[in-house]
Amino acid sequence: MFRSLKFLWCYAWRVDKGYLISLVLYQISNSLTPILIMIFPKFIIDEFMGENDFHLLLQLVVFFTTGIFLTKLLSSYFENTAFYKRCIILERFQTELGERLIKTDFENLEDSSFLDMKQNAEKFLYANGQGFSFVLDRAVNIIGKLFIFTTIFSVLLAMNAMILAIFVILVLINSIAQMHLKKRYADLEMQKNPKERRLSYLNSLLSDVAYAKEIRINGQHEFFISKLQGVLRELWLFYRRQMQLLNYSQGILHFVDLLQRGIAYLYMIYAVSRHLITIGDFTLYINAVATFTDAMNDVLDSINDVRQYSIYFESVERYLNLPMKIHAETAASVSFPEEIESIEFRNVSFTYKGKSKQALHKVNCRFSGKEKVAIVGENGAGKSTFIKLLCRLYEPESGEILINGINIKEFSYQEYKEKISAIFQDYQLFSFNIAENIGLQNEIEEARILKDLQQLGMKEVIAALDQGVYTALHKDFDPHGFEPSGGQGQKLAIARALYKDALIIVLDEPTAALDPRAENEIYNTFSNLVKGKLAIYISHRLSSTRFCDTILVLKEGSLIECGTHEELLDLHGLYAELYAMQAKYYR
Repeated sequence: MFRSLKFLWCYAWRVDKGYLISLVLYQISNSLTPILIMIFPKFIIDEFMGENDFHLLLQLVVFFTTGIFLTKLLSSYFENTAFYKRCIILERFQTELGERLIKTDFENLEDSSFLDMKQNAEKFLYANGQGFSFVLDRAVNIIGKLFIFTTIFSVLLAMNAMILAIFVILVLINSIAQMHLKKRYADLEMQKNPKERRLSYLNSLLSDVAYAKEIRINGQHEFFISKLQGVLRELWLFYRRQMQLLNYSQGILHFVDLLQRGIAYLYMIYAVSRHLITIGDFTLYINAVATFTDAMNDVLDSINDVRQYSIYFESVERYLNLPMKIHAETAASVSFPEEIESIEFRNVSFTYKGKSKQALHKVNCRFSGKEKVAIVGENGAGKSTFIKLLCRLYEPESGEILINGINIKEFSYQEYKEKISAIFQDYQLFSFNIAENIGLQNEIEEARILKDLQQLGMKEVIAALDQGVYTALHKDFDPHGFEPSGGQGQKLAIARALYKDALIIVLDEPTAALDPRAENEIYNTFSNLVKGKLAIYISHRLSSTRFCDTILVLKEGSLIECGTHEELLDLHGLYAELYAMQAKYYR
């Protein structure tokens, strides 16, 4: 628990010390108000029942009301200041979390245990939607309540030491019971995280326009609703058990409150009847007991909240300290070459996490930096894995990948990313404007974007749009957004790759959804635009490989053939077999 508080305290102190100072001052000033409200009636009633001095009564009223006004004013000021500064810290932290997520190794994003850990970490940092540093706020809240206790303790001690001791015992019993129930509640939270993540996924499917056509046309709504209902039923069991725990918790809390107030009232009635205390004292003690009970319950809630969410802190530490094997290598031993002479895979093998079979097995190949290279093979042959390793989304399990004879690990990852561009089969166009989708930078050269689009045959399409390249893509945020066709979308993705002006450009089946003629047109256009650079193509349609200088044929993770189109046909191997199978459909 203390490690989690230390983490938040140190982070907030590093970003903006004013937040913590305002938070503490808010709790102190906020604690003064109930103390004044508790004491105020005693002095008024005692004076009224005694000397009944009007001027003194007036002074007391002015003094206490002014004091209450000032404490509330200060409390509001420090609360608003703390809220403003908390927003600054939240913005900083969200940025750092976003950077961390972007830089985490790609394999983590395909690991369900990482995604569960990320969700647990977010539950600690955002406390189930209750706001950043909720845990820290609740901890500092205890400071304010302790300030109240120092005052109330002396009041209750003056009333009766035995009753105060009974109160303390009841508080301890309540505290132990609450901690036990909160622990069980938190355990249920951890268990239901995967279910909530699945629910979020299903809800996103139902609201995502990309899936809407398929769900509606194929009449799949009943299937998806049944999936949704199944997850909701599982979650309902968790919610019911959590509700039962909350009922037990509240029942114990109210029972202890009843005992405290009942004991106090019985004693004070006895004390007043025996003239042991004044009516003013009676009022003071009544208010003190009520304030003590409310403050004690608030402290217990704060402690239990901190304990509950601190259970997730282990996930925060693991998430923030997760080693980044690829991004960690930022100190480059050599600069990336201005020109690529050769790329070589030397005995490269790779196995996906949780799999026993290798996706690539001892792959050896070499090609020059200005070739057009095609990678072909049946599904599951290892084509996309080959590209992911070249793009450094993964690291080889064994072997090495060399550029100009230098292991790619020797290059700065940031610099390496700038030299390679890829268009994947599942490429994404974002709900930004067209220029931002192509440039993916804050500063964009419009002339270059227009040139690339013109070369790809998109000039007339863009010219027909009211805002040109600044027209929004999709209608998520703009009802007049542009919805590109399949071919137009692929051309925008290719324009993005061209704009980057990288030395290596990869096309990983981005035209799979197009007809052969449209695919051939895009490949021919792309081939002319990337002359002098290394272009790597992946395609199931082997007719598009004829213009390539080198063709790599993969089967079950192994490289079994390598050569030109004519050379591979002469081998009468797998490539020739696949080519013949496809060619017969076009005769």
